[in-house]
Amino acid sequence: MRPGWKKGSALLQTLVMSVLLSMIAVSMMKWVLARYTMSGRNYRSMQAKAHTQYYGSEQFSRWNPVNYPVNFASVPTSGSYTIPSDNKVVNFSRTGINPGTGAPMTVTITEDPD
Repeated sequence: MRPGWKKGSALLQTLVMSVLLSMIAVSMMKWVLARYTMSGRNYRSMQAKAHTQYYGSEQFSRWNPVNYPVNFASVPTSGSYTIPSDNKVVNFSRTGINPGTGAPMTVTITEDPD
């Protein structure tokens, strides 16, 4: 066996190991970034849903449900609210309220996802 062969073999093994370790590091970083991105999206989605729940409950408490069959003037048809803590806008609209037929009221609340 030639004397330079062992030196070349060790260099090749070092090169292969460094390539493998760098590939493992890149895949781990991709995984960590994907988890971070997913958790950020989940947080923003849950925050937007909490804002709509807050706004919906605030509006429903103002509509006086005890007088709902009689007093339709207290139930607005649409509106919006800006949440003061982070300047998010939540919109609502209602349809289907009819005093003669007793049709149910449908309320749609649109959340601001950003």
